[in-house]
Amino acid sequence: MIQTIAERLAASPHRWLIVTAVTCVLALASALPQVDLLIAERSERSELQAELTQAEASAAQLPVYEREYSAKEQKLERLRQRVVDESQLASLRTWLVDAARQSGCQVRRIDLANPSLRPWSDDENPISPTGPTNKSKATPFQLQTRAVTFSVTGSSNELVALLKAIDVDRRLKHASNIELKPMARNAQELQLELTLWYFALVRTSDVA
Repeated sequence: MIQTIAERLAASPHRWLIVTAVTCVLALASALPQVDLLIAERSERSELQAELTQAEASAAQLPVYEREYSAKEQKLERLRQRVVDESQLASLRTWLVDAARQSGCQVRRIDLANPSLRPWSDDENPISPTGPTNKSKATPFQLQTRAVTFSVTGSSNELVALLKAIDVDRRLKHASNIELKPMARNAQELQLELTLWYFALVRTSDVA
């Protein structure tokens, strides 16, 4: 059968046209899979190039992210140094006694009360007696407030020096009560009763 087809093709006056057409068909049949492969490769190359470009852009931003992270870490550390939690009580007591003595005052009494806790919300006033409002955004923290009562005696200049030292101290605090009265035995000597509130934020999950 193949021989018969070949003989007819050889005898046909259009044999060259037929041969050319068959050759083109065979060429297309062999080329089409290669075209599909080429298109797939180009698509994959485009995707890889896009991913590489994105990776390069992210790598270029890495120093910026590192600087921002370092700045936030430093800010957080400064805030940690300003709060008074359980771990800071001993150093706070020591500092208050030393500040009084360096100012020339005599320490009569210092009491550190147990802390109070309440839920902490964004933009809340820590000394507000009402606490957070319904519009406040809740956080995973509790506001810890600890009252410290400090009683000292000294001259007016000595007491002023002590108050200045307490004022410039960077711990988060609020003077809730100040009483000043003269001593009965010496009109030049005064007694200062000072109540300070010291603040800290603790995670709600850490509260027993």
